[in-house]
Amino acid sequence: MISDLLQTILKIAADCKVPIVLIGGLALPAYSVARTTLDIDICIYIMSQEELNRFIEALNQNEISTVQKPKIIHNLFTVFGKLGEAEIWLKPCDAFHWDEQMVGRIQKFFDNVYVLAVEDYILTKLGRSDRSSIDISDILKIIIANKDKLDWKYLRFRLKRMDLESDFKEILKGFRLDFNNNLRNISKEILDKFEN
Repeated sequence: MISDLLQTILKIAADCKVPIVLIGGLALPAYSVARTTLDIDICIYIMSQEELNRFIEALNQNEISTVQKPKIIHNLFTVFGKLGEAEIWLKPCDAFHWDEQMVGRIQKFFDNVYVLAVEDYILTKLGRSDRSSIDISDILKIIIANKDKLDWKYLRFRLKRMDLESDFKEILKGFRLDFNNNLRNISKEILDKFEN
């Protein structure tokens, strides 16, 4: 169930013609992974301060406010509604900005709501300055759920470009631990796909 605050933000974004990209735990179902989250983390694809100002004004008119003075150069801002808060990101991750490859691979999830390509979503989890064990677990689950859908060549290219290849290889070591026979074949297949 989508919270009232998120529904209102999605409607305002659609009215303002601002694409919304789900990030964080909210995006996991798009990658065939389920995890409970109470956080509302969304990213808006806005290219000018004027667009951002119009969006913030529309939020204010719907009793959703921010105490910050968001600027297009910021990473994110927090908004507050009657029943909660949401983080609205201006770039997909604190470690990097939008780029042509990423924008070109955005996929429609539903209505005016989009998600990053699975490879780019993995990068946002990997590139976080505050990466946690939950992020690592999400990455491993996403890889398992999407092992036959991943564009491994694109993922390797993006990892090198964002200087995250060694971080990813470190996480892949989890597949070498071989916890049980059920995962042995999946682990080998994933490692082979990344290395080839």
